[in-house]
Amino acid sequence: LGGSSPLTRITSPVPPQRRPRMPLTAEVTPLEANRVRLQVAVPQDEVRKEMDRAIRQVGREVRVPGFRPGKAPPEVVVQRVGRDAIVQEMLKGALGSWYAAAVAEAGVSPIDDPELDLEEVPEEGDLTFTATVDVKPKAALGRYKGMEVGKANPEIPEGALEQQLERLREQAGRLTPVDRPAREGDFLVIDFDGTSEGRRVRQATARDQVVQLGGGRLVPEFERALTGRSTRETVTLTVAYDQSDQRDELRGRTVEYTVTVKAVQERELPPLDDELAVGVSEFDTLDELKADIVRRLGEAAQAQVDEIFRRMVIDAVTENATVEVPRVMVDRRVGTILAQTAQQLPEGISFEDYLAATGRTLQEVVEELRPDAEMALRRELVVEAVAEAEGIEVTDEEVEDQVRRDAEATGRAPERLLHDLREHGDGFEALREDLRLRKAVDLLIAETTAIPMEQAEAREKLWTPDDARRAAAQAEGKPAPAGKLWT
Repeated sequence: LGGSSPLTRITSPVPPQRRPRMPLTAEVTPLEANRVRLQVAVPQDEVRKEMDRAIRQVGREVRVPGFRPGKAPPEVVVQRVGRDAIVQEMLKGALGSWYAAAVAEAGVSPIDDPELDLEEVPEEGDLTFTATVDVKPKAALGRYKGMEVGKANPEIPEGALEQQLERLREQAGRLTPVDRPAREGDFLVIDFDGTSEGRRVRQATARDQVVQLGGGRLVPEFERALTGRSTRETVTLTVAYDQSDQRDELRGRTVEYTVTVKAVQERELPPLDDELAVGVSEFDTLDELKADIVRRLGEAAQAQVDEIFRRMVIDAVTENATVEVPRVMVDRRVGTILAQTAQQLPEGISFEDYLAATGRTLQEVVEELRPDAEMALRRELVVEAVAEAEGIEVTDEEVEDQVRRDAEATGRAPERLLHDLREHGDGFEALREDLRLRKAVDLLIAETTAIPMEQAEAREKLWTPDDARRAAAQAEGKPAPAGKLWT
């Protein structure tokens, strides 16, 4: 999506909660299909505290004759509205916190909203309720150590050095006026005035605007109208802005432009020599600059190879494991992706505008995202199972060290960031889990042998004639024959 200039081309879950700490008990009973039942007991003192809070809240909202708002004694408030109303207010504010505390106490990971069963709130004694909820499934691991996975050799793309040098030349280049018609690559200084239905459009008027032909940012009408124009020429054109445009004054309007070319400029690029190296870097010679660019390109290529290998190892472990991802988890992950997409859209662009620009319906987008979301969840569940199988833990000190490194990288105060993570939401524990999974992946990488990609690809092409007989036998319900491996 483009910027704010009218000349710019327009291209088109449950949040974590801080775990409450309160003195309650929760007994877990496993049920079928990744469901559990929590039997929760809330102590009498905790119930009484929440009832007192509810009475104060109702007392501020209910008029009691003879008392100012919020000043009526508790017993008068209860008598005025009835105990049932107080209980309902108390449950509205406390039941969710009690459930969250019970989940933390029991150590389960819900993936959906619970089914709560609360028969009554006793006047004396503990309050009990049950919560039945779907929980995150556990993956049954297959082989995850001693594997061999293909890993490519890092290669710097052909022409990458030349592209980097050309980019540096462009950065060091300068614009000079030319006395000829404008062509692709030129920079033009223009004035333009836009009107719609006879009225001046403020957002379609500017002076000394610099635009580049062929840069991919101008709307097509301006590209066509300005190509071949010379200094002091004036041209008129019309641009129709659609309903998805983020600029209020232009959205859905047809604007008539009068454009005056004040200058045509071309960019002069400096030669590739030591003087360029001194001007754009800390190096004294072009050879030193080239060597540094090659070094950085090599590091980037190595990082890309390492990341691809990392993903291939996780996928290999996932392929060896067995795990069923519940639909509700996939639905929520898709919802998270859509929410993140909406948040990243430029100001003024709604998600509906985004859908219209891509020519898809919401349901089509959801269905496109679903397979990738399910695979991502499958990988995560398998890595979690590896972390559990290996007993991987992360200490508070390790989390704090990571926070300090992150704070240094982002220019934030480490202690402030630590305080925010601990006090707001469940950020500290979420980071701990993230580091735990990173450790698990690092273990998988360490336990995997990298082999040449050619060797790995050759193995994928192995063919066994018994595979066909085995598949046919299974289809007919017969025992699968044994056999040898053939290439």
